[in-house]
Amino acid sequence: MPLPKLSLLQSRLAASLIASLMLLVMYFAFLSPTFAYAADVDSIRPEDHNHKWLLEADWQQAGIEDLEIQGDRAYQADFLGYDEGIIGRAATSDSPTQLENNVPRTDNLAQGQANYYMFLSSELTLRVRSAEDQDEDIWNPINEETDSANPELRQRQAPSSQPVYVSVNVCSQPKPIDSTTVDPPPQLQLYISQSSSNTQPGPDSNGAQQSFDLVAGAIMQTIDATGDIYFGLYGANNTAYENMWSAEIAASTDNFYHTYHGDSGTNLRLVDSDSSAALLITGNLTNENASSPAFHEVMNTGPRYVLFASNSTNRDVQGLQNSYCGLAQNADIKPLDSGQNPGNVQVSITTRGQGVPRQQFYINGITSGTTYNAILAVYGGGNSSTTTRRAGVIGGGGQIWPAMNFTTLADGNCAVIFNLSFCDQTAYAVPANPNNFPNLTSLASFYDNATSYNFQYFQNALAQIPCNTTSSAQYSLARTCDDCVSAYKDWVCAVSIPRCTDFSSDLPFLQPRSMVNPFPNGTMLPADTISFASQSLALNSSRNPQIDQLVKPGPYKELLPCNDLCYNIVQSCPSSMGFGCPLPGRIGFNTSYGIKSSGGQLTCNFPGADFDLAYTGGSGVAKPQQWLIVTLVVMILVFV
Repeated sequence: MPLPKLSLLQSRLAASLIASLMLLVMYFAFLSPTFAYAADVDSIRPEDHNHKWLLEADWQQAGIEDLEIQGDRAYQADFLGYDEGIIGRAATSDSPTQLENNVPRTDNLAQGQANYYMFLSSELTLRVRSAEDQDEDIWNPINEETDSANPELRQRQAPSSQPVYVSVNVCSQPKPIDSTTVDPPPQLQLYISQSSSNTQPGPDSNGAQQSFDLVAGAIMQTIDATGDIYFGLYGANNTAYENMWSAEIAASTDNFYHTYHGDSGTNLRLVDSDSSAALLITGNLTNENASSPAFHEVMNTGPRYVLFASNSTNRDVQGLQNSYCGLAQNADIKPLDSGQNPGNVQVSITTRGQGVPRQQFYINGITSGTTYNAILAVYGGGNSSTTTRRAGVIGGGGQIWPAMNFTTLADGNCAVIFNLSFCDQTAYAVPANPNNFPNLTSLASFYDNATSYNFQYFQNALAQIPCNTTSSAQYSLARTCDDCVSAYKDWVCAVSIPRCTDFSSDLPFLQPRSMVNPFPNGTMLPADTISFASQSLALNSSRNPQIDQLVKPGPYKELLPCNDLCYNIVQSCPSSMGFGCPLPGRIGFNTSYGIKSSGGQLTCNFPGADFDLAYTGGSGVAKPQQWLIVTLVVMILVFV
């Protein structure tokens, strides 16, 4: 049967339909949805497929933080003809230390020595028995009177092997004898044996065993256990160091007691810093919209993370970056037993930026011109309200993410402000002078109140526009007065509250400001530099005259607002309001606006912009997959 001939119009329609279908297929193939970096909280327990850092045990998905290990260990039977290795073995002075399920053991370890541990097969039996005890249909009903005549029970076979999760955290390590020694001491080694003929595995043992080096003070290994497991924790001798290690080891049939996420990213980024403080923020705690129960649950639950931070030259934490107890004992900034220390770290939940909850840390009291390493952590169970170690809790040893670093400013005339009332998307360093505004709250109020006051003039002008009218009488069918208000607010906050950094910075996209005025400490720029700057208004003053009159920060450099903030006003507001933007390349443009970079660097300022632009949703940079989709679709449309 011959195929029907299509008309020209039908052919075009068929080609368009095919192209649209291929576009949908490629969209789902290349642009998978972006999930939150923390488990969404829901009243109906969902499968947590969007948060790799959470342990996959059922207790975490259910939100049970204090799940105790079931099973009666107090009773140890002594049956004639049965070996203790099956039903329980009493430790002797020469035998390895016995580990219990999800119960950590902390011991000192001398250089050149090894500590030995064992995890008995009875722990595996307890795990199976605990699961069976929760099954209501283990035993078929049996009548005691007819038991001997009709003994019916459902047989269960224990698995031939069962995964056992062993983890180690180094809490302290030997110190270098010579103060010039830079490298940390050697990492501990974990030896594992499942042979009864090698109950003390280590470098001197010839029996069957496996060996693993710890990484930055931690290790996680999964073992397919068929019986008793023996561990040897060995520390090599090195004459360049003195003292010993302290290490915590734990074994579990449920999941790792200690966890570090070596390949999952830092989940932490810098918003901005000044000479004595830094503002850091986590990834999304949920991607649910603001009206969902999960969103409100996250906002009401409170912070779930804690933070460790140290000067990058702190040798005590080098080699311990993956260890919770190592950081807890050696980091410069660390949480207390009752939670994150409120003295130098303020913790809160914010929806600034993309409108989804994220946790932020404001660290103060740190040193100017210094690089710090910051590490995000969750203590056992995912609640930052306590850091007390909890034996018997699955995952009770905590979780660690890779370190990120940031550097504080040096000049002392910029200060980070955030949580403003009107300019609620503003969170960065602004021109400051600790002599005139020693309190950051008063500095933030100065900028916020002045901007809010100027915004009233715009609202008075917009009130003359018929916003609530018929579509034929509206100024635009694409934009509304609400769009105009939002665009103007973004712009006025960005231009009225400049983003500040050190004058000594040599980044080419920064704009020098207030060069003819003294620094807060009274020093001035060289005379020839002042003479040159005095000829340009953009160089000798700030964008906002009140900054030089009241704050008096002295010379600084400004990260200019992005030019699309201005374009958005022109596109969103009535033309009768007379908004216009300078043209790129002109002097008025170059000293007033910046242009977003396609390389991921923050080259201009916009609402909600983090210093680390790679994690900011408003970067304006298309993803490579998006460009691939567009290219393929264009090719399809051309050839069909």
